[in-house]
Amino acid sequence: MEGAMQKCFIVLTLIASLFRAEVAYTGEPMWMLWGNPENIHYDAEAHAWINDNPSGENVFRAMDAYDIARGGGRKYSLPERIPEKKTTTIVFRMDTATKPEQFYAQIFFAGAIQQSKRRFVLVNVEQTILDLTAARDKQYRMWPHMGILYVGTAAHEEGWDVVLWDELVQGQCDLGKLVEPGDVVGFSLVVTGVERGVELAKQAKSLGASAVIAGNDSAIFRTNEILSLPNRPIDAVFTTNSLTSVRNFFRLFGTTKLEELQIPGVAVRSDGTARSNAQQVLLSELKARKSLDRQGAFDAEDVFVVPKFDLFPNSYWQEVWSNYREVFGHKYRDGDVVKNSIALFAQGCTRTRGTDVCSYCTIAGVADIRIPSEDYLRRTLEAYDRFGIRAIYNTTDSAYEMRPLVQKLQKLGASFDSLQIYGRAQGLALQPDLLENWLSLVDGRLLVNVGMDSGDGRILAQGVVKSSLGKGSRIEENYEAVRNIRKSGAHLHYSLIFGSPGETKDSCERSIEFLEWTTATLGPQLDLMETDLYWLNFGSPVSDVFTSYEKAQALASIAGKEISREEWYQGFGRHATELVVPFSAEEAWYRHFTNIDVETAQEYNQRCTEIMARHTGAITGRAYKPTERKG
Repeated sequence: MEGAMQKCFIVLTLIASLFRAEVAYTGEPMWMLWGNPENIHYDAEAHAWINDNPSGENVFRAMDAYDIARGGGRKYSLPERIPEKKTTTIVFRMDTATKPEQFYAQIFFAGAIQQSKRRFVLVNVEQTILDLTAARDKQYRMWPHMGILYVGTAAHEEGWDVVLWDELVQGQCDLGKLVEPGDVVGFSLVVTGVERGVELAKQAKSLGASAVIAGNDSAIFRTNEILSLPNRPIDAVFTTNSLTSVRNFFRLFGTTKLEELQIPGVAVRSDGTARSNAQQVLLSELKARKSLDRQGAFDAEDVFVVPKFDLFPNSYWQEVWSNYREVFGHKYRDGDVVKNSIALFAQGCTRTRGTDVCSYCTIAGVADIRIPSEDYLRRTLEAYDRFGIRAIYNTTDSAYEMRPLVQKLQKLGASFDSLQIYGRAQGLALQPDLLENWLSLVDGRLLVNVGMDSGDGRILAQGVVKSSLGKGSRIEENYEAVRNIRKSGAHLHYSLIFGSPGETKDSCERSIEFLEWTTATLGPQLDLMETDLYWLNFGSPVSDVFTSYEKAQALASIAGKEISREEWYQGFGRHATELVVPFSAEEAWYRHFTNIDVETAQEYNQRCTEIMARHTGAITGRAYKPTERKG
């Protein structure tokens, strides 16, 4: 009803604004005057005729209070004020007819003033995983999408009504039931949903969305391509993780044409500098941050916000928690009521030093390392406690070596039933004392998630280029990391990749040997080991291969091969402006830069799955035997 009234108001405003009223005074009183003419005069400023006649013809208009105020017992008539007569003429507004842009702006603002709230619909788009997993496997549906919750929280703080939909948990959305005319509609796009996201953007426009925006990694790294799409289904792309940019967008939306908005971190045209995780780009971004810091204009906390959990409906949280309890509930004494969530206690990966990331990395902002204040952490911890969440997955890309972060959490008395963090093998190998710091925060289980990538030293040194620090053996760091996990009592979740540059069957066998060694060494402390193909995605340092033949030659040489310019163009160069890397390019990657093919890589993935299925304590899915709490 309220929306209908607002629309009616806008229509009436539209009609009314086509005309203007012209008023003219006639020089005559509105009605007849009585009494002696000498007692009647005209007040030009007030546009009124004043009758001071003291006779009693108007005594019926006098008030007793007036007589009493005069102090007399007689009744006196009040001075009679009669407005000047005027005429009103309705005139068609030629200025509106000749300047339609002013007309539309007036109508927009008239409607905006009437509306106390505006709507923002934000969807996390997912396609590939939902298509590939039977019955939407619950292991993929047990963590909330905090990215859209953070953006939604920022928009809500600017006075917008917010509707969130997470396709990974809730299933694919029906935009027709979510979107109303005039809504701003946003899409969170990663590689497994970007193509569907574009189709949804087109649908949102057909449903009357006033603007369609996009963000997250795939949008950030393909901004120019997205904004160049025919008929422009997406109007703006958020090119950073900055929530200040989000707030400014929702604060300024409607004050000018969308294509004229000038907000740092928001792209509205397709001619911007392309972002990527290539080292030269990261170095440029680091210099820019340092320059802002010197000027006192760098806000270290503009990527953080205390989430407003109830922006997701209660049914959403119940689905998340139900799935988590079914898969991992047996790890807890109170597994039937445990509540889990993702948190962001910091940003960035310590491996990068601000300028260097793993060759396959497509995480936007991974080199922008930020640790928030104790005040933010305190308010965040309080918010999670109020919502009853004590099983936390801190998705900071590599938090383990962030000593100031864990020290702040310790100082605040942070305590979790379980805590999962990302770390590096090098950090675990060289700074084992930090394991005790992190363990002190946990009443149950600390799980460290590490990208080991390979069990072969040559691949780690040349194919993945695993670390930017020191000259030690990368494979020995992997082994030492496992030993230190074993000593500490913490738990490990790690990953391997089959298909890095230079991969051979022999190097794949070394990875299998490493897996078998870790299962024997850690026993039930090895919670999970995952494997995958080497996925080639836009935005990663190695994605230069789509624009540089020389890059392709260097990668081929690692595998002891050569690649012709024509082979490069057919496999990679012709796909440089696509939104998503086609699978044909993935096959070309294995053909030119490794000594195995995709099918062989998948066979090794299957062998690892079979090994983990036999692992002591393993059960179906991603859950393993529970451990007793400390204390």
